This record gives sequence, structure tokens and C-alpha cells, in this order.
Amino acid sequence: MIGYLRGRVAAIGPNDVILDVGGVGYEVVVDRQARMGVGPAGSELVLWVRTIVREDAITLFGFDSEVGRAVFDLLVSVSGIGPRMASAILGGFPLEELVEAVREKDLKKLTTISGVGRKTAERLVLELCDKFFALPVQASARPDGIPGALFVDVRSALANLGFTVRDVEAALRAIKPEVPPTLEGVVRQALAILSAR
Repeated sequence: MIGYLRGRVAAIGPNDVILDVGGVGYEVVVDRQARMGVGPAGSELVLWVRTIVREDAITLFGFDSEVGRAVFDLLVSVSGIGPRMASAILGGFPLEELVEAVREKDLKKLTTISGVGRKTAERLVLELCDKFFALPVQASARPDGIPGALFVDVRSALANLGFTVRDVEAALRAIKPEVPPTLEGVVRQALAILSAR
């Protein structure tokens, strides 16, 4: 399996790049956001790759980061979303904005992506919201004394209660350092802060 390719750009198409790696030209499908980062022909390029095998074709999908590939893998795990649709969703916004839209359950923003209707947006939020909280995208300011894994669990728990990511993270930054670093203790303190607003 191909993990990533490093080579020189041989040609750029509307939806793909041909990457010359040691004299072999790999045709790699790239989303719109990743394509904007591709330099001119002859420039060096590294793409993280996911190989999709179908009965009639073997297709390489390329991403400008390992996280982008991880988001693609999560997208294709959603019922009704294939590799091409996942690539189109990734190309709809910068990665940070896409992840934030799913975390915030922003259906209005998600439905602005070509081909994504309300039902698809709802499936994305339902199936991926918790998983997207674990992604190392746009790392938030984490209060001292709260371990990273606990921080992610608390954010996820509060988001499931209907609080927005911004409100949750503001509440977590306001937590006093003496609060015990346990899920129950941090959630209780954060809920007290959020209900006082």
C-alpha cells in the first residue's frame, strides 16, 4: 500500500495531479483545497495517499497532510459517501473550517458544499462529530492541569449536550486549576460556568 509519494509535478489537471516519482508518473486525485497548494510543473510535491480499489479501477487520492487523509478516511466511513464525494467535501473548505463545521453541527455551512444536502450533512454530524473532536486540527488552548485526552473527552461530552465548541472551550479555559482532573469534576465545573452565562 502507498503511504505517501514524493516527486515532481509533471502535469496538473482540474481534479488531479500527475506526480513523477523516479520516472513513474502517478495520477493522483486531489481535492480543490489540496490542489491550490500544488506548485507549477517541475516543482517538488509530497502527497499523503489513500488507494481505493474498485472492480474497474485503482484510484489514488492525495492529501497535503496526514490529517487530511485521516479526515478522508472518516468521511468515506459515513453511509452514502464514496471517495469522490469525500474528496469534494474536503475541497469545500480549508480543513480547519470543515472540522469546525462538523464539530459545531453547522448544517447550514455544510450544505453549501456542492452535492451535500441536508440529509448528508445530518449524517456527517451524527456519525463524525465525536470522532472529529479527536483530530489534531486547530488545537485549542488547553488549560494547564487538564490532560489532552481528558480535554477531548470533556469537549465531546459538552458538545453532545448541545453547547458550541467556542462556548465549551471558553468554559474550559475558565476552570480553576484546583478542580480535580477527572471527567466528572471538569464537566461539573464547566457546566456551572456555562449555566452562569
